[in-house]
Amino acid sequence: MMVVFDFDKTLTFKDTLIGFYKITNKSNLSYYIKRVLLIMSAICYKLKIISNNRLKKIGLGLFLKGKDKSYIDEKAKMYAASIKLNEIYYKDYLKYPIKDRMIVSASFIEYLKPLFPNEKLLASSLLYSKSEIVIGLQDNMYADKKRVALFENGIKHIDLLYTDSYSDKALMEISDKVFLINNGVKNVMNNG
Repeated sequence: MMVVFDFDKTLTFKDTLIGFYKITNKSNLSYYIKRVLLIMSAICYKLKIISNNRLKKIGLGLFLKGKDKSYIDEKAKMYAASIKLNEIYYKDYLKYPIKDRMIVSASFIEYLKPLFPNEKLLASSLLYSKSEIVIGLQDNMYADKKRVALFENGIKHIDLLYTDSYSDKALMEISDKVFLINNGVKNVMNNG
């Protein structure tokens, strides 16, 4: 059996990326200016002016680029400890054996790994220079990239999929049953 869970707004009530950007930056005027720029970019994404990949690269450039890997790792551990998981995590995720469940997320592996140290994870990741400085985006695990990553890991079929977003359509297409999560509430979606 293979049960796949998205992370943001599926196992949590909110998107976690902004919180990660915040914890890795000082709350000063510079942070708030960067946040306004990110919000403007998010609006452009919603209006389909820029892609999700471009939006993630903008956020990374504003908040993470140039930071040392050891600093990112330290902040990621701190941030992971602060993330609040919802009832889907406690009532659904944990009921499946560890061998049968996996998290596939556009969130960064840098903070998902400390939160789920023994779990199977596929997630977005940062690209580091040889001197371990953030220089870009290694992988953006979004939309079709999720299915490609699963295929590369030998998974071509999902028994149960838990997600909050139709951006996971590529995963829905290879799933027997889909649970669409809205504000921590699980709804069965007819698939097929």
